[in-house]
Amino acid sequence: SKSQDPVARFPLQFSANVEIISHLIDETSEFPPRSRHMSIYYDYLAKQARADIEGGYEAAKYYIRRYDNKSEYMVRLPPIDDCKRSYLGESMPFPDLSELLYVGKEKIDSTLCNYFIFDQHSSRIHIYMNAEDDSPVRLIEENILDDVSTPLLTYEYSDVIIGPPSAEWFELPSQFDRSTCVRHVGG
Repeated sequence: SKSQDPVARFPLQFSANVEIISHLIDETSEFPPRSRHMSIYYDYLAKQARADIEGGYEAAKYYIRRYDNKSEYMVRLPPIDDCKRSYLGESMPFPDLSELLYVGKEKIDSTLCNYFIFDQHSSRIHIYMNAEDDSPVRLIEENILDDVSTPLLTYEYSDVIIGPPSAEWFELPSQFDRSTCVRHVGG
């Protein structure tokens, strides 16, 4: 029965590696690259998030969002080696998955997943969460027009660790502090 269906929950504290694959870019394309890799550190309870983007399409850099102290930082690693800061006035969005429709169980590689779908206008998102611990496994976004599906992006999660990331992940590297990060206004 529907009342027995799993409820989609996004972990409030975790870290993971994520590969983002663009299906609209040819596999042989060097630029822009078809896939990007990043490491994510997410702590909704402490109101902090970080994304480390590997070199490639953009310079190797990372973003730290500190909703707890209304600060956002972008740090570019050497050879650029700089830091920008901005005011972060919004509240950290809660990962609300209440609108997801449960489809069933499905295996992704060797992981048993709860499979959910979210439809909005011409967009459909397929969400696969580990059936044991609710950790994200795969997310696929597609565009649907006249009943024709066009895959856009796939997010592949790996090395997921449920629990709070170390507080050190949300600190600036030792060569920077708030005053040495250039103030940046705008997006």
